[in-house]
Amino acid sequence: MMRFVVRVLTPSRLRRALWSRLDARYVTKPDHRQDIKDTLWEIQMLRREVVALRGEIDRLRRTTPAQPARPAPSDGRAAEAHRLATETAEALDTLLQSEMRIWQAIDDLSARVAATRPVG
Repeated sequence: MMRFVVRVLTPSRLRRALWSRLDARYVTKPDHRQDIKDTLWEIQMLRREVVALRGEIDRLRRTTPAQPARPAPSDGRAAEAHRLATETAEALDTLLQSEMRIWQAIDDLSARVAATRPVG
């Protein structure tokens, strides 16, 4: 790989400002090593948490029998509660989708107004 070095006469203040700005964009090797160590430590902690959660899930599965997704048809109150919960969830989903469309329309309208507004 060829490297070209261009030297230009620049005032020292400008050179210092440029180098400080470039130096601020890059991480030093010791900082980078510490970030890697911190990340590895965090990964190990998350692994331990996942193992603990899997153990808890297995324990709960052993102690709790599988629950049916829907209540038995003979239980009228449970079936009614399930129906109402399902209808509420569908209505809430529709409401949230409508709200999202409204905010998208507002954003689009704001962008159009900003584009037609004269600069100055």
